[in-house]
Amino acid sequence: MPPLLVSLLERVYVKSAKAFGYCTGVEWSEGGWKYEIFTLHNNITVLESELIGTGNLQPNTKEKPVFRLGELVEFRFHGDGPPIRIVQGIQLINDCWFYSIEWMSPAISERGDEVFTSVDSIARVSDYDLERVRL
Repeated sequence: MPPLLVSLLERVYVKSAKAFGYCTGVEWSEGGWKYEIFTLHNNITVLESELIGTGNLQPNTKEKPVFRLGELVEFRFHGDGPPIRIVQGIQLINDCWFYSIEWMSPAISERGDEVFTSVDSIARVSDYDLERVRL
């Protein structure tokens, strides 16, 4: 995964909105990192080409996320699928951290020449739903 342009809770300028805000989430997508930016009373989702970072973090007393991007975690409610997942996104929603993980694995075509994925294959879960993988 490529590095992030800005950090969580960093103050940023959103070019398209011509407004300042704070990064409250980041998630990996086919187009690269998508950033969730809180500006005034709105949330905006943008790609990094729309952002200018300031390097200033929002002063807060919020706890840091329990897990980090790219970390291997065990999904407690994995059903029939494999329990080990990768944290692909982190969002701050109503002062709580949520983590994006794959809910379903991608499917491979019968000929083996295509991989099918779905936007519905990503789930947002709390740290209660995940455990740290001990290697």
